[in-house]
Amino acid sequence: MLSNSPVRQLAATAATVAVLVASLTACDSKEPTEKPTTEAARSNLCGARLSTDARKALLYVLGSKKFTTSESTAALGKTARALVSGYQEKGPDDSVAEEEYELCTAYAPAADFGVELSFYLRETVPAPAGLLPKFTQYEMGELALSRPLNAFLYMKCSSGSFSSDGDNVLIRGELTNPLAVDSDDDNLREMNLNVLHAVSLAMAKKLGCKDDAGLPAKFSVPQKA
Repeated sequence: MLSNSPVRQLAATAATVAVLVASLTACDSKEPTEKPTTEAARSNLCGARLSTDARKALLYVLGSKKFTTSESTAALGKTARALVSGYQEKGPDDSVAEEEYELCTAYAPAADFGVELSFYLRETVPAPAGLLPKFTQYEMGELALSRPLNAFLYMKCSSGSFSSDGDNVLIRGELTNPLAVDSDDDNLREMNLNVLHAVSLAMAKKLGCKDDAGLPAKFSVPQKA
């Protein structure tokens, strides 16, 4: 019986070491996820993860150091499903009373007004001639137009989400900036489009659009068309 005592002691020691290792491993595995989660919350615009530059652009547009939103991170998926349902039920819409698929509004904390982000199903890409020179045209997607008050970005999405045939569905992303009513800040043209690009790219990925609907992975100051 005595001869088994060292064996029991060794077994107990091994078990204790195993528990300690498991505890330390668990602690280590939690640490790397905490900081990114906090950062992600600061850079998430209603489900669209903003790059550092896109977040700076949004804060510039809002004139704030922080932002809050009217909807949660589930808004992107909800709006994507609404676009799919709308297309399957009604098809594209070029009417004056086109249906709006609102994503959300971004605010500076405690502000009454904010930047509104929405999507629309369209049938044709408009001719930009009648919108110039109020808008600046950029080379992005099917058509990109921006000014301090608002920005538009048209993209064609080929995805099984819309149909088994992978129809090319024309979607217009829109950013409306009522904060710029009295502004003559031309920098807002590119800032508005930077934010709209980030949200539109996130939507293209959520819908499963082939080649991200032709949108670049990173926003750079687009060349004027």
